[in-house]
Parts: sequence; C-alpha cells; structure tokens
Amino acid sequence: MSDAEWESRKQAARTATEAYVVGHHLRENREEQGLTQAQVAELVGTSQGRVSQIERGEIHNLETTRMYAQALGARVTVTIEYGDRTVGAAWLFSFVCR
Repeated sequence: MSDAEWESRKQAARTATEAYVVGHHLRENREEQGLTQAQVAELVGTSQGRVSQIERGEIHNLETTRMYAQALGARVTVTIEYGDRTVGAAWLFSFVCR
C-alpha cells in the first residue's frame, strides 16, 4: 500500500469516527430533552429512520448536522484549524443557527 493510500484510509477512518461521535452527542442531547426520534424527525422535516442514521454517525454534510442541532435548540459553529491556530469561520458560512 502506498503512503498516499494509507493516508487516505487514515483520513476516512478519522472522518467516520468524528461523525459517529457527533451522532452520539446528538442522540444524548435528544434523550436529555425527552424527545423521541420521531419528534426530532418531524421538527427537521425528515423520517425517523434518517434521524436514526444520523445518530449512528451517517452524517453526509454540515447542513444535516445544522438542521438536527437546530431542532434541539443548539447551534453549529465552524472553525478552520491549521497548525496551532484556530480561526472561527462561522461568519463565512450561513450554517450557524439559533
């Protein structure tokens, strides 16, 4: 396996793990609020099955996360990290909701 292929596989695994963690936290937040998946699905405008997928880490884009978070009264912010610097980039995108 080439170095490039190995790096690509590592990045894919990292991305999948991060999506799983986000889904887990969304589920925890939903449960803390006493909401069912069906209730969140109605708020988001999707199916209960899709909510279940999101909570298992099947998150395909930032908009999905934003809509789910908004249904729970949360917000998504975006940062850009490079080296040891972090820059808030929420102003750059229209993904932040309240």
